[in-house]
Amino acid sequence: MHAEDDDDDTTGYIYIGGGDITIRAGDDGVHATTVVQIDGGSLSVTASEGIEASYVQINGGTVSVAATDDGINGAYKSSAYRPTIEINGGYVTVVMASGDTDGIDCNGDIIVTGGTIDVTGGSTFDCDGTATYTGGTIIVNGQQIDYIPSQMGMMGGMMGGFGGRGGRW
Repeated sequence: MHAEDDDDDTTGYIYIGGGDITIRAGDDGVHATTVVQIDGGSLSVTASEGIEASYVQINGGTVSVAATDDGINGAYKSSAYRPTIEINGGYVTVVMASGDTDGIDCNGDIIVTGGTIDVTGGSTFDCDGTATYTGGTIIVNGQQIDYIPSQMGMMGGMMGGFGGRGGRW
């Protein structure tokens, strides 16, 4: 799934409100310039990069991602949005390949207010902005935790980082 306009970086929106969707791709599975919003249904993505947009919002449904690059990525794609990954509900499973990969990777902020997030990989969360956790369940490599593990993107790596081992934000 791909939504963008080469001439306007403020457009390109994907909305999933139900249904049963399976995507197998060699590159990005779900890619939008501005927003990917998931409110329900079942989405299964096997790709290099699972879901990517400036703003990724998951409010419900079942999302399963198997990726070799980033599982869910909030990146600088649009001048209209600050990169953000917001999870308010649903069941999100991310399984990462080994190597330089991030389960949930945001060049901005990560917000978790609900739902269940189950991430398996070497670097499970990578956030360059603020990580806010106020509700829901987070499972990292099979262990339930009560915080978003910190790995601080490129700056974290240059300053020693946390190696994905779970410092607190």
